[in-house]
Amino acid sequence: MIRPLGVMFLALLSAGCADQTRPSAPTAEIRAQQWTARRAVLEGQQSWVLDGRLAVQRGNEGGQARIRWAQTGAKFELKIMAPMSRGTYLLQGDQGGVSMETPDHRRYDAPDLATLMTTHLRWNLPVAGARYWVLGLPAPKPAPTNVVLDEEGRLTDMAQDGWRISVLDYQLVGAQNLPRKLFLMANDLQLRIAITQWPTPPH
Repeated sequence: MIRPLGVMFLALLSAGCADQTRPSAPTAEIRAQQWTARRAVLEGQQSWVLDGRLAVQRGNEGGQARIRWAQTGAKFELKIMAPMSRGTYLLQGDQGGVSMETPDHRRYDAPDLATLMTTHLRWNLPVAGARYWVLGLPAPKPAPTNVVLDEEGRLTDMAQDGWRISVLDYQLVGAQNLPRKLFLMANDLQLRIAITQWPTPPH
């Protein structure tokens, strides 16, 4: 069937107008403004509790565990609950030092968490930085590099302090979008964190 040229022209014109009304992707400037506003809110979040799952991979070795992480300012308590009734590792500390209690109730102390975990677990979760990364923020220092934002001005990728941090998914917690899944990598160590619940949202 041959359509009249006038009808075809009107159809094309309507399609063109419809395309022009579609919302365009935010510009880099708008995303930067969203990111600045988001950081201003989240950087004030000092206390929270989260539940999640942790997968650790280093070379050919790996494992999984459930975690409960409570943060109050610089003070933290991190429970790493191994599967198959293998017990719980309890890590606690602040800027003055850290301690770890093993499933057989042995206690170890160290000036920093990296030394403690590397010595006894052979891997390390950089809590000092990750306490910000789980909120979708860079730590205050050192300055992050290769920062990538999504269309809503949320962090999706960056490098900081020898780690690559990727936020793979977000979830709505109260009025804020917070990370649901993160991937952390440093040399041959890979950590995957899936946050299943924020029993106490940041406040």
